[in-house]
Amino acid sequence: MRVRALIAAGVLAATAALFSPRPQAKGKPGITPVPCPQQAWQFGDPAFEAVAGAKAFFGRYDGGLYRIEIPDHWNGELVLYAHGFVSNGGANGANLRVGNDPIRQHLIDGGFAWAASSYRCNGYVPGQGLVDTMALVDQFTRFNDGHAPQRTYLTGTSMGGHVTVLGLHEFPTSFAGGLAMCAAGSELFDFYAGVGAAAEQITGIEFTAKSMRDDLARMSAQLGTPAAYTDKGRALANVEVAISGGPRPFAAEGLASGGRFLGNISGGALAGVDTPQNRAVDTTRIDYGAALNARVRRKAGDAAYRGDSTPYEEIAPFDGKIERPLLTMHGTGDLFVPIFLEQTLHRAVVSAGKEALLVQRIYRLAGHCGFNQAEQIRAFDDLVAWVRKGVKPAGDRIDGDLRDAGRTYTDPLRPGDPGGLTVPAAEHD
Repeated sequence: MRVRALIAAGVLAATAALFSPRPQAKGKPGITPVPCPQQAWQFGDPAFEAVAGAKAFFGRYDGGLYRIEIPDHWNGELVLYAHGFVSNGGANGANLRVGNDPIRQHLIDGGFAWAASSYRCNGYVPGQGLVDTMALVDQFTRFNDGHAPQRTYLTGTSMGGHVTVLGLHEFPTSFAGGLAMCAAGSELFDFYAGVGAAAEQITGIEFTAKSMRDDLARMSAQLGTPAAYTDKGRALANVEVAISGGPRPFAAEGLASGGRFLGNISGGALAGVDTPQNRAVDTTRIDYGAALNARVRRKAGDAAYRGDSTPYEEIAPFDGKIERPLLTMHGTGDLFVPIFLEQTLHRAVVSAGKEALLVQRIYRLAGHCGFNQAEQIRAFDDLVAWVRKGVKPAGDRIDGDLRDAGRTYTDPLRPGDPGGLTVPAAEHD
């Protein structure tokens, strides 16, 4: 069965009330998203076929496009899936698309309904992604003959992982639990700016707002690529590994995956480009080691955007005040969304006294979000058992030495394991 529909006026009114602006106090219900990019958006086709034993619902709503699948023998629980970053630039940047939950068949087989959204815009929009993903609960209830879910799980990958962690902070009792896979967070942009500052010092080229593209091109000429690092490139590669979580399996391979070695160099915040995200960036606490610490350019975060009074919760660091179980998955060789974000999250949760609600797992992978189906299913099933039975599952230590991390939950070990732990240091005369 397929249904195309817009959200009814009453549902839209309820959603607007839920997400209305509030006094900004982190950890209390409500969120104000960073505004969507101002451009026209084109809507793709959300249609999809239900698997055997389920019904598919799809269409367009205030949050973009949606897909919902409900098994004939529903267990009373709903899984919300938040997708990752989609660039709003380039030829296809205006197209909104919605996909399926990555473990869709497993969910339906287990009696879970699931729902996913395109969001109403592309770009790095975790706040808007959270708003639009949560609005799916009303859509689901409407199609489910008015029966709301008894439990709702929030899950997501990459930026969708940021959506998940953000949701468990800003709506701390709205979800039964969360599964955040390769999750980003606001400090990711500290890292990119920090790499940019190191690249400035190593190459002697400083970013300016008027010439950032040319500045990066001139830096790149001095640095080389992972296939042929120069001495300066090798030095920057070592910095990227060090400040992204330290030596660990597949870190060097991660730099070579998806153009991350040069792609991690960001100059916008350093050059004073005035966006909320850039204003929140803070590189003052990054430890580059003695050789660079005293010389590298630093960028302090604007307290009006980074602190508790921020107008946009998604650009401020997490305070760790979660109230429901959160299980995270992260790859060692992810240099797009590095594992240091898990370390940052862990410190915040421990500081808030909520460590009993956080489990973190490490996977020996090169590149971003490379978990297989079995790994995702195991993590989801363990989260569900934790929620239902109240027994916390095992995880990995994220705050220790990661040089041989990730053996427990990586299944199977990937070809070439354990991979490089770091990049060989440059040799000098």
